[in-house]
Amino acid sequence: MKKENILGVIVYLVILVLAVVFGLTVIRDHYSYAYMSTGQYVGFVFGALVAGILINAILYELGHIIGAKASHYIITSVNVLGFEWYRVDTKFKFHFKSFDGLTGETKITPQEGKEAESNPRWYLLLGTIIYAIEIIVVIIFFSIYRNEAGWVSNMVYFFLIVGVVGAVIVVYNILPFRLDSLNDGYKLTMTSNKVNRTAYNALLRSDYLISQGATDVEIPVFDQITNFTADLNLNKVYVLLDQKNYEEAEVLLDQIIESKKTVSEKTYIRTFAQKIYINLFTKSLEESKTYYDENVDQETRRLISKDNSMVSIRAYILMSGLLDRSQSECELTINRVKKAFKNTPDNRKEMERNLYNEAILKVDELHPEWGLKEHILQETSTKKK
Repeated sequence: MKKENILGVIVYLVILVLAVVFGLTVIRDHYSYAYMSTGQYVGFVFGALVAGILINAILYELGHIIGAKASHYIITSVNVLGFEWYRVDTKFKFHFKSFDGLTGETKITPQEGKEAESNPRWYLLLGTIIYAIEIIVVIIFFSIYRNEAGWVSNMVYFFLIVGVVGAVIVVYNILPFRLDSLNDGYKLTMTSNKVNRTAYNALLRSDYLISQGATDVEIPVFDQITNFTADLNLNKVYVLLDQKNYEEAEVLLDQIIESKKTVSEKTYIRTFAQKIYINLFTKSLEESKTYYDENVDQETRRLISKDNSMVSIRAYILMSGLLDRSQSECELTINRVKKAFKNTPDNRKEMERNLYNEAILKVDELHPEWGLKEHILQETSTKKK
């Protein structure tokens, strides 16, 4: 299991334990004098939880919006629990969309030409500050009215539950390490470094331009490798792959592979998968096998085979089909394509579809009897309407 996944499980377990303790102490105590039936009280708690999630999700993204404005960023989309408003030119449109976060996600981009000077500090902090204010207000309200009776007491505990939900969300988002999503605490820690901050801003800018359909986006390349600069360099790799400039792409990939200790396991594995993919397309089968035997150990192979990303899946299809000649491994891997493609960022879907289809056709040339052509991904529009 990846480090960030382990940390995520630990955080969720801690949250669960605290929720159980809160329920068995504070909530149970209130139930004893709430003058409600069991069914009514369950409905009361459930309603408070739903209200807490909704209110706090809105508050957190409101903090992001105000913080982005204060930091002179342009807001490109706001997503609250899957309800997303996104920018098209100068207007905003609405659709339902998944998000990277606990309750929502606000995407931003620096103003043109200001990637090196823009600082996302307030964008990353203001949601937490708003939550801190909310929690203080709830504590004061609870302290004053907790001994009241009847509906006043019930309202006090209703808002207490809302505040506790906010506290849980803020704890998750402010932790200074990478979890199962890129939380604000991790981004804040990473962007305290000027190189990372410049890379982060450049990544925001290039992602936005590409999402708007731009085809001539200039993506800077960084020599100092961190998770953020690696992500930006990998964006450049996609551009080079589209141009069939494999040699320059390999230079960038090798730079990340050599910096294994400074990037996450996920970034390292996907970079290595990209390297294997290029190797199998640009070299003879004998040369590729020699490289594979000398550089890909069993652990790396296992991690690539388990990684649910299009880059690892297409690389593993080539490894299984061309080197191992295993039809069953190819078919098992292909079964994961639909989900992986769905989770691919919109601005990479067209490229990933093309690269995956090329891998399928490459294996089909060697094993036409496997019938892999039926698994070609058909073109679908990924542009926002």
